[in-house]
Amino acid sequence: RLQTEVSSFISFYSDNSYGPFQVMYGETTGDVFTAKPEVMNFTGHAFGFDKPRRLSSSRIVSSGPIQASFNLAEPFKVEALANIGLIGFVILVMCSFGLVMSSSISVIALQPLERMLSTVRARCKEIFKYTVDMQDDTEGDEDEDYDDMEQSSEFVLLEKVVVKLTDILKIAALKHGPEVKENMTNDEIMQLNWMQGNINALSRATLARGSGKRVIDAESEIDPPLDTSLCSLPPSLLEWLNTDNFDTLSLNPQTQGAVAVYITNTVEGCSDFVRSSVKQTHLVKFCSQAEAGYLKNPFHNFAHALDVAYSLRRWLSLIQAHRFISDLQQFAMAIAGLGHDLGHLALNNQYLIETSHELAVKYNDVSPLENMHCSKLFQIANEAEANVFSEVDKDAYKLLRRCIIEAILHTDVTKHNEMVKECGMLYQMNSDAFDQREGAPVISASATTTQLMINILVHGADVGNPMKPWDLCQRIAHLCMDEFFAQGDLEKEAGMTVQMLNDREKVNRPNSQIGFIEFLIAPMVVTMVNLFPPLHELAGHLGTNIARWADTWERETQPTQDAKQKVTVRVDKVVANLKAASARGG
Repeated sequence: RLQTEVSSFISFYSDNSYGPFQVMYGETTGDVFTAKPEVMNFTGHAFGFDKPRRLSSSRIVSSGPIQASFNLAEPFKVEALANIGLIGFVILVMCSFGLVMSSSISVIALQPLERMLSTVRARCKEIFKYTVDMQDDTEGDEDEDYDDMEQSSEFVLLEKVVVKLTDILKIAALKHGPEVKENMTNDEIMQLNWMQGNINALSRATLARGSGKRVIDAESEIDPPLDTSLCSLPPSLLEWLNTDNFDTLSLNPQTQGAVAVYITNTVEGCSDFVRSSVKQTHLVKFCSQAEAGYLKNPFHNFAHALDVAYSLRRWLSLIQAHRFISDLQQFAMAIAGLGHDLGHLALNNQYLIETSHELAVKYNDVSPLENMHCSKLFQIANEAEANVFSEVDKDAYKLLRRCIIEAILHTDVTKHNEMVKECGMLYQMNSDAFDQREGAPVISASATTTQLMINILVHGADVGNPMKPWDLCQRIAHLCMDEFFAQGDLEKEAGMTVQMLNDREKVNRPNSQIGFIEFLIAPMVVTMVNLFPPLHELAGHLGTNIARWADTWERETQPTQDAKQKVTVRVDKVVANLKAASARGG
């Protein structure tokens, strides 16, 4: 019976392209089949299929005691031919699709990519090319730079932009509040409590050089400089004025007034404007009234105002400000310097606000002192005999007034952090131009940017005593601290919380100056030197002074080795940053 079934099994595949070529009888143990031809042999059957030449073309099937081996060579050939045909079809379809797409691929991909890369190139030009308004003698170098820009890979330019934006984002991410560091105590971060506020940029306006002048003829009422205010100053004092160690504290009141008139007349970028558009009698009266408007405070007095005006005169000359700040604006800066602390009460804004002082009430707790200074300045100028603006036209006066108010309001220390951040971003966006001392077109291109520069220069001069030679630096710092401590005494008497800088029993003077320089002044000076490399001497003095303050602190307090090491690390870092800035400027 089994032989009959095998014959039927073989005949079933007789009409197919595949079938058995061998059938064996045996037994299966596990996965192993053992043939037993001695028991039953099927070799007598005509299978109709030969054993395939390749074992991969055979298949063995076992069921019970029977094992059949199949020849699948023909089906495998058919399958291979089908696969070859499918591959050929796919290749044909891909080639056909490629031919169809070739006519429109530029529209779909290449043209948008070209537009994108063109945009990258254009934006790179905006960021890295800032010498459009250079003088004719530098046009050759500018063209060469432009050619380099054209030949550069868009991806290289894009990489530069990404690096630039990374620096900008670091500046933008700076916190407004104090940054507590590992090696700092609460006393060491007290200076950062002021660092909040927003900058209010001056609205854009055209300030062409000389736009505020009236046309003065030979019979004009403008009188020549007064010998009593200018020519009576000794030559040695005038020479001293041109150095970096001029000491306004050493001048008697009469000399201070004469120096104020002289400084205002001789600011390099606006001296012609002052002599032709400001009555000298009015200027002398204005300076006299301004001097009278200052109280006899240890620090916030007329000597300080004169020092700010002196610093501005020197800085404006060093940076050749006439290239980007109009004569009208430089005159505004000189007046703002003289009047920026008029009527100062030797008390800070926080004290006035907490005590509901009439100034805080009047100005809604918003920079009450600075608003008062502006008001007093223009009250003096409204006096007929002291009106230094009487000979400028209406539009020029509006611009003068706006410039002065903006500059004075930004001497509020709460505006400090935002101002430094804005200036840092300006440098990062235009570093190539500023590093090559070609930043004038960048600044003058925008009235907002110009006003920002005015604000940072006036503010820098206001808080500039740490940037002076050491003898002046420490002398002025002690006067300032005396004023703070006097306010602290008032706070104690009134049962108020004593502000951190004002407690004479807790604040160490040298240590407070280290923190003040580290967190407020050094970042500002580095940014200022980046923008104006000729001011590199400020960074040099500041680095020397913070090291001298550290030496003084160590000598006075005899700190532990661990405390000394922490301060040394901080000071060394500041000095290194300042040296790097000074080297770029030098």
